[in-house]
Amino acid sequence: MSERVSSCSERKKWVMREERSDKENVISSGTSAVFESECPGINPICAGIINDRCGRDEELIRRFIEKDYSEGRGPLLLKDMEVAVERLERAIKDGETCAIFGDYDVDGVTSVSVLYLYLRSRGLRVGYFIPTRADGYGMSMEAIDSLRASGVSLIITVDTGITANEEIAYARSVGIDTVVTDHHECRPELPPAVAVVNPHRPDDGYPFKELAGVGVAYKLVTAMEMTRASAEGKSPESAAERILSEYCDLIAIGTVADVMPIVDENRMIVAKGIEKLKHNKRKGISALIEASQRGSSAREMAASFISFTLAPRLNAAGRMGNAGTSVELLLAEDDFSAREIAQRLCETNKERQFEENRIVEEAVAKLNSDVSYYDDKIIVLDDDNWKQGVIGIVASRISEREAKPAILITFEGNPTPGIGSPMDIGKGSGRSVKGMNLVSALASCEDILVRYGGHEQAAGLSVMRENLPELRRRLNLFASEQFSGVDLTVTLEADAELKASDITLGLASDINRYLEPCSSGNPLPVFILRDAVVQSVRQFSGGKHTKITVLSEGKRFTAIFYGKSELDVDFDPGDTVDLMFTLNINTYAGETSVQLILSDICYSETVYRRRLADRARVRAILSGARFNASEMILPDREDFVNLYGIINDLIKGGRDSFSDRYIMRIIRSRLSGDRAINYVKYKILLAIFAELDIFKVRQDVCIQDAESSEWCLAEDYVAVEKVFHNRKVNLESSEILGKIRRQCDDGNFFRPAESR
Repeated sequence: MSERVSSCSERKKWVMREERSDKENVISSGTSAVFESECPGINPICAGIINDRCGRDEELIRRFIEKDYSEGRGPLLLKDMEVAVERLERAIKDGETCAIFGDYDVDGVTSVSVLYLYLRSRGLRVGYFIPTRADGYGMSMEAIDSLRASGVSLIITVDTGITANEEIAYARSVGIDTVVTDHHECRPELPPAVAVVNPHRPDDGYPFKELAGVGVAYKLVTAMEMTRASAEGKSPESAAERILSEYCDLIAIGTVADVMPIVDENRMIVAKGIEKLKHNKRKGISALIEASQRGSSAREMAASFISFTLAPRLNAAGRMGNAGTSVELLLAEDDFSAREIAQRLCETNKERQFEENRIVEEAVAKLNSDVSYYDDKIIVLDDDNWKQGVIGIVASRISEREAKPAILITFEGNPTPGIGSPMDIGKGSGRSVKGMNLVSALASCEDILVRYGGHEQAAGLSVMRENLPELRRRLNLFASEQFSGVDLTVTLEADAELKASDITLGLASDINRYLEPCSSGNPLPVFILRDAVVQSVRQFSGGKHTKITVLSEGKRFTAIFYGKSELDVDFDPGDTVDLMFTLNINTYAGETSVQLILSDICYSETVYRRRLADRARVRAILSGARFNASEMILPDREDFVNLYGIINDLIKGGRDSFSDRYIMRIIRSRLSGDRAINYVKYKILLAIFAELDIFKVRQDVCIQDAESSEWCLAEDYVAVEKVFHNRKVNLESSEILGKIRRQCDDGNFFRPAESR
């Protein structure tokens, strides 16, 4: 597998998603016929990506293009579904009062909305209950008592409940039945509910296990409608189609927001949902789109729009207060209330962003202030004042930054603020990295946790303050065993390397047409362009993002690096770079063009090879190697004067240390033509300055790790201190200078002179 570590983004490695031994003939005659039949004229690069993702299987390719995975996905295949349907139908018939118990994230609120709308349409007396994050995740005895006081006799959980064994047993003891619908990992013992519908049950035979919580709720209402249609002598298939058509927008939003893989049945559901969002929006969703785009250009409806625009705003209510606000929006029946709630959610999201940035800064400060975190395999951080609803996002950012799983725990809301008690209960949220099952890690600490649950990559927990040190110790012991010999370098995957001529509107259009919806499990295709030359670099949106113009094979491209400032993208015009990106179609001032959305950028191989060669040349010449005057290595008096002036100006400006790359940029900006100073000459000049004590020079020279890739080349850093002499320093006294003069094969020798 070819790989290279990026220079501008720490610890990132580029790899190709598919390794092929038969690159010359990856599309067989059979699969080629499928493409000709299903999508004639498709861009061959796009076809190759679909071919790879479908394992070069003709039937899978056909289903992928058609987005049809309905066969063999009947909802009654789910374990306990018939029992759940029977119990709900009895509740409708007997006029019971029921409550939908949901979670506070987007998956939870869309699940609540789908089930509430359907059950209400069937005439059931139904309400919903969503705890706040301060209440804690999932069901509680207090919530059950509250529902019982309201006359509730049946609770239906959505996106939660699979680990609420004690709470559901309590509900049963006070006369309340429970139907659980969930998609989280199961414990060995299922809760004592009337029915437990979860594709992750060990005894469940449903063929697709990756449904979101809203996907399971959708299966429940589909099963109810199909059962009713059969009882009335109508077509169950038509009933199922009607349910999907009615609720696919909500199911798509919840599925994408919960980062479920957009494959198989989820691909079909999300594709239909996005079409509904384009043409037949609910009042609340329409208002949220309008409010989120106020003051900015409209974006194309796609899975990415759900991920980055709709989901954060719907999530903000649960993170900062009460998720019921998001349900109100999704259920809104008039434009005025929809607009008012949508605006409120947008404002709440801004508050969330502020809190997120504050907590990130504080979490990073904690890491930097304690060297013991350096060796930890799992980062565990806690604080008394972190907003509980935001720590999950921050955990994700810390995990990405450190290339390790991260768990953040907050004691926000404890009865004695500022006075920590060993018995305080902290609520935590964790995010993991590929290869580490976070739920399994927490299970290894089950005896010291109040509760825990979640997915392989994301989990929640509650823990007493006194158990924090032991939790950190045991999680890291577990991780040490799991990660033994595992490379934790952050890996970025690409689908193909492109030439400039490959980057066309046609390719971008075919990706949108045939590969969307793209998200987890079916990501937007990522490409690599090598040896592009930077034309310009500029920031926009107040420095939050960077626009880079590059030239390759005579074609100019605009590349956007979202979330990266000038400090993150330290490249100059003329630099030769490799780009990793997805394609975007941009329309501006009536013109449509293809745009590159960057995942990463680094110096190209040619730059690295030149840097290696230059460093080797410096070492060789200082060790006595001969060279030719045409190499422009032998310095003259003006070279000393010019570099002395540049370094002196840097010191006057308060900069007494710099990277080689930084000072070479200054040198190039000031000196050109015959007076240019190349890297090798710069290093020789620096060595002579140090020898003659004109500057005290300390160089932190990059020493390549023997086990690393040849491209793991960090910058050399130089620290300088000006030395004041009562006399002029004679450059002719330099042994280095005299030595390298004798090594030069021809050319004009240096004219004797003194430095100032």
